[in-house]
Amino acid sequence: MPHPPAYQPPSAVFAGALGDPASGGWFPARAEVAGGVITLWVAMPNGWTQHFSVPAQEVTVKSAAQRITLVVHGRSYPLLADSRTVGRGIRHGIVGGVASVLDKPVLGAGVDVARGVNVAAGAHSFQLGGGPAFLAAAQQSGARTSRVGYGPLLGIGCGCGVLVVVGVTLVTLVTLVAISL
Repeated sequence: MPHPPAYQPPSAVFAGALGDPASGGWFPARAEVAGGVITLWVAMPNGWTQHFSVPAQEVTVKSAAQRITLVVHGRSYPLLADSRTVGRGIRHGIVGGVASVLDKPVLGAGVDVARGVNVAAGAHSFQLGGGPAFLAAAQQSGARTSRVGYGPLLGIGCGCGVLVVVGVTLVTLVTLVAISL
């Protein structure tokens, strides 16, 4: 009778970039889960440096859109699948503002399309960087995990947009009624 295969603890890697709040820069990084341990490696000018290596049970893994944040002993390590999306998003915001000020709806529509492409690129990078596999392996290894994908984020954004429209409409109606009295 054949023996069942030996238990293999889950393992996965998420490749991205670690945000440095002090400098505003991004450094190539790899979060690894293997053998029940989560390790964070960051590429520094002098080579790869291990930031931490702790049992998965000591790590909270939060994920939203294309970002994974590892929280270890109260300290957060935000990792983006593609840090270039940040700069592109800022540039799109500036160009969108200019399009609004100059009343250029075609340019504004182009910026909206570019924003959508930027979001899709971030989601694709998250998949290619191993995000879903890393989250699953971390959870199976005992880390506390939470995931908010693009669907809920877009739903929240659209819901807030609808609330703004309803609010502006109500204020306008109240103002018009007050003026007519």
